[in-house]
Amino acid sequence: MATWAVYHLIHVRVPHQHIPKLLIAQVPDDEEVTRDLLERAGFIFGEFGIPWANHYIEKLGPDSPSDLVGGARDPGVPRIAWADLVARASAPVE
Repeated sequence: MATWAVYHLIHVRVPHQHIPKLLIAQVPDDEEVTRDLLERAGFIFGEFGIPWANHYIEKLGPDSPSDLVGGARDPGVPRIAWADLVARASAPVE
Protein backbone atom coordinates (compact mmCIF):
# COMPACT_ATOMS: atom_id res chain seq x y z
CA MET A 1 0.00 0.00 0.00
CA ALA A 2 1.15 3.51 -0.75
CA THR A 3 0.17 7.11 -0.13
CA TRP A 4 -0.13 9.52 -3.02
CA ALA A 5 -0.29 13.31 -2.89
CA VAL A 6 -1.72 16.04 -5.04
CA TYR A 7 0.50 19.04 -4.48
CA HIS A 8 0.90 22.63 -5.58
CA LEU A 9 4.38 23.45 -6.83
CA ILE A 10 5.57 26.99 -6.25
CA HIS A 11 8.56 27.31 -8.53
CA VAL A 12 9.15 31.07 -8.54
CA ARG A 13 11.10 30.88 -5.30
CA VAL A 14 14.25 28.98 -4.50
CA PRO A 15 14.00 26.49 -2.98
CA HIS A 16 10.81 25.40 -4.67
CA GLN A 17 7.85 24.70 -2.42
CA HIS A 18 5.73 21.55 -2.61
CA ILE A 19 2.43 22.16 -0.82
CA PRO A 20 0.20 19.09 -0.35
CA LYS A 21 -3.46 19.68 -1.23
CA LEU A 22 -4.86 16.14 -0.97
CA LEU A 23 -3.50 12.81 0.27
CA ILE A 24 -4.79 9.51 -1.02
CA ALA A 25 -4.06 6.71 1.45
CA GLN A 26 -4.03 2.91 1.16
CA VAL A 27 -3.46 2.89 -2.62
CA PRO A 28 -2.64 -0.67 -3.72
CA ASP A 29 0.85 -1.00 -5.15
CA ASP A 30 -0.50 -1.98 -8.56
CA GLU A 31 -2.78 1.07 -8.82
CA GLU A 32 -2.09 4.66 -9.86
CA VAL A 33 -3.84 7.89 -8.92
CA THR A 34 -4.66 9.82 -12.10
CA ARG A 35 -6.14 13.18 -12.98
CA ASP A 36 -9.08 11.42 -14.62
CA LEU A 37 -9.89 9.46 -11.46
CA LEU A 38 -9.63 12.56 -9.28
CA GLU A 39 -11.79 14.63 -11.64
CA ARG A 40 -14.46 11.90 -11.80
CA ALA A 41 -14.53 12.00 -7.98
CA GLY A 42 -15.01 15.78 -8.07
CA PHE A 43 -11.48 16.89 -7.23
CA ILE A 44 -10.08 19.56 -9.53
CA PHE A 45 -7.03 21.58 -8.59
CA GLY A 46 -5.44 24.59 -10.23
CA GLU A 47 -4.74 28.27 -9.98
CA PHE A 48 -5.62 31.44 -11.87
CA GLY A 49 -8.68 29.66 -13.28
CA ILE A 50 -6.47 27.13 -15.08
CA PRO A 51 -7.23 23.51 -14.16
CA TRP A 52 -4.21 21.64 -12.85
CA ALA A 53 -1.86 24.62 -13.31
CA ASN A 54 1.21 23.95 -11.15
CA HIS A 55 -0.47 20.94 -9.51
CA TYR A 56 0.98 17.47 -9.70
CA ILE A 57 0.24 13.94 -8.48
CA GLU A 58 3.01 11.88 -6.92
CA LYS A 59 3.40 8.63 -5.06
CA LEU A 60 5.18 9.48 -1.80
CA GLY A 61 8.46 7.70 -1.32
CA PRO A 62 12.10 8.12 -0.35
CA ASP A 63 12.80 10.34 -3.39
CA SER A 64 9.87 12.70 -2.72
CA PRO A 65 10.76 16.29 -1.81
CA SER A 66 11.30 16.65 1.94
CA ASP A 67 8.91 19.59 2.25
CA LEU A 68 6.17 17.56 0.56
CA VAL A 69 6.68 14.64 2.95
CA GLY A 70 6.80 16.96 5.94
CA GLY A 71 3.71 18.85 4.78
CA ALA A 72 1.86 15.58 4.31
CA ARG A 73 2.23 14.96 8.05
CA ASP A 74 0.07 18.04 8.77
CA PRO A 75 -3.32 16.77 10.04
CA GLY A 76 -4.98 19.74 8.30
CA VAL A 77 -4.24 18.37 4.82
CA PRO A 78 -7.39 16.75 3.37
CA ARG A 79 -7.22 12.97 3.06
CA ILE A 80 -9.21 10.27 1.34
CA ALA A 81 -8.77 6.50 1.29
CA TRP A 82 -8.26 4.83 -2.09
CA ALA A 83 -11.44 2.76 -1.74
CA ASP A 84 -13.49 5.89 -0.97
CA LEU A 85 -11.95 7.75 -3.92
CA VAL A 86 -12.77 4.91 -6.32
CA ALA A 87 -16.32 4.62 -4.91
CA ARG A 88 -16.85 8.37 -5.26
CA ALA A 89 -15.50 8.37 -8.83
CA SER A 90 -17.78 5.52 -9.90
CA ALA A 91 -20.92 6.61 -8.05
CA PRO A 92 -23.89 7.64 -10.18
CA VAL A 93 -24.45 11.35 -10.64
CA GLU A 94 -27.75 12.31 -9.05
